[in-house]
Amino acid sequence: MNIYATMLNLMPIVYPQFYTLHDTAKNELVFLKTGETEAGELNVTDKTQCEAVNNHFHLFEKVGERNYESVVEIGKNIANNLFISLNQSFPTKSFVVYLEVNVKDSVIIRFHQKWENEPPYFDMTQSYKDVKIFELKN
Repeated sequence: MNIYATMLNLMPIVYPQFYTLHDTAKNELVFLKTGETEAGELNVTDKTQCEAVNNHFHLFEKVGERNYESVVEIGKNIANNLFISLNQSFPTKSFVVYLEVNVKDSVIIRFHQKWENEPPYFDMTQSYKDVKIFELKN
């Protein structure tokens, strides 16, 4: 993949747009627009899981140890931009944005809302094998 194709693939996360869907209990879930958007009502039991799984975006694949610092810097900036965009688009909601860096596998950004009575997607007091997780939240 050349640099131009790579940049085009990053556009949905660099310049994020969102859409919302409601679950059967009328909770409004927020999703990153990456192409087609779904319609209708969701039947979910774990809103955090639903958003975090659907709102994951692969930035890079197999970056290697030598690119770690650059990947973290790029990823943190993109994650911060996403966090700002979410808060501007949905000022009454609270979000958590994660940057997951696994130099042997991939670099992923994901987000979810903070839902009452649901734990966050990642427990930041734990360590995750081969993955360094950075968190932004309000």
